[in-house]
Amino acid sequence: MKHWWVNLPKKYWTAAHILWAVVVFGLHAMSSKSFPKISFWENLGPDKIVHAFMFFVGAAFAVFSGWNKYKALIVWSSGGVILECYQFYLTSDRSFDGFDIAADFSGVLIFLACLKLFK
Repeated sequence: MKHWWVNLPKKYWTAAHILWAVVVFGLHAMSSKSFPKISFWENLGPDKIVHAFMFFVGAAFAVFSGWNKYKALIVWSSGGVILECYQFYLTSDRSFDGFDIAADFSGVLIFLACLKLFK
C-alpha cells in the first residue's frame, strides 16, 4: 500500500522545496541573538541536530519534486557550505562552523539512506 504523499503532484513538492529553501536561508541569516539560550540543550548539541533535520527535509523535498538524488546531494550539500560562508563573511555575530557543514551533509545522506531503505 502506498502512502498518501506518494501521489501528490510534483508542483506541491516543488512549492514546498522552494519555501523550505527560503526558511533555511532565513534561519542561517538571522542573528544568533534571536535564538533562545537553553543551557540544557547546549550540552547536547541540538544545533547539529537542527542542521541535519533542515537538510534532511530539504533533500526530501528536492527528490520528491523531481530532482535525482545526486543533484539533491550536490546542491543541498553545497548550499550548506555556501550558507556557512555567508554567515562568516556577511553577518556580524555568526561564524563559520565545519561541524555545521558535516551535520548538513549528514542530514542529506540520512535522507538518501532512508530513501534507499524504504523504496
